[in-house]
Amino acid sequence: MRTRLAALLFFFAPAMAFTVGVRAVEMENKPLPPVPAIGGNWDAWATAHMPLRQQAVRANVFLTESLFGHAPAYGHGYPKVIEGEDDWLYFGDDVTEACHQRRPISETIDALRRLGERVEAAGKRFVLTVAPDKTTISPQWLPARFPGRRCLLDRKAEFWTALQAANLPGYVDLRTPLEQLQRETGKPAYWRTDSHWTDRAAALYAAEVARALDPDLAAETDLVFTGQAHREGDLGPLLGAPREELIDRYELARDGAPRYEPKTVLIGDSFTRNSMPWLRPYFANLTYQRNDGPVEWDDAETVIVEIVERHLVGGSSALLDSG
Repeated sequence: MRTRLAALLFFFAPAMAFTVGVRAVEMENKPLPPVPAIGGNWDAWATAHMPLRQQAVRANVFLTESLFGHAPAYGHGYPKVIEGEDDWLYFGDDVTEACHQRRPISETIDALRRLGERVEAAGKRFVLTVAPDKTTISPQWLPARFPGRRCLLDRKAEFWTALQAANLPGYVDLRTPLEQLQRETGKPAYWRTDSHWTDRAAALYAAEVARALDPDLAAETDLVFTGQAHREGDLGPLLGAPREELIDRYELARDGAPRYEPKTVLIGDSFTRNSMPWLRPYFANLTYQRNDGPVEWDDAETVIVEIVERHLVGGSSALLDSG
């Protein structure tokens, strides 16, 4: 009787919740997928939009951590979130991408080169940058052991060695200045409960791109501390338990400063999206486009591309096929 009741709840509870207004929420560091085409991935759409999914994830995390002492694993057997020391959280996709690559790193480097050459052949200025993973810049709180640790470290080393030796068109390094920022400030460049970088690191990203375009853009530019605030990171919900932290907030002051005039298209992911308050003040004409779908740069004079490290280590970035 209990088994039948559990089965009925499993299949019909989401439907009943939907009828009373319960809707799915974003949980996996990306927006809910739109309705697919007839031949599209309906399984993924249905899973993402299932009501009560967040509650089910929370229950699964609680049971798995209670019984086994770690977060549950999904997909290829790697956890969605790696729980580190001092309540630090890391995005499990760093491991999944590294340990289940879609293409060799050498092919990824070749694809990036073709992308840059294609843009430059069209008479446009090209800038390429890589947003390093949190596991690369702030790894000191990672646990000593977790599934996929060895292949994560090996693939990261292979990727950065290949990237530094490639001399790609328009490449702007962010790893070195981010590591320098941590050393100089004594503070992490990434938030404890989030997969993304801090305000100061976002401002550094904007400044490095601007400097590559025109060193004079650094004039009359100040980063102003505006206080502290509580912020909920994007990794807690993947554990079914939101986590907050107290963070430092900054604003960019550029009143009267020069701006980059050529029409610019900036193609990036959530790192760029979150950094727009620090990027926009440097540009007179800037358009942001997501790098995981169709992009248009025909009428742009300058094209800037940002791709997060994990999507290059794993070879999964959609832009790798556009060159």
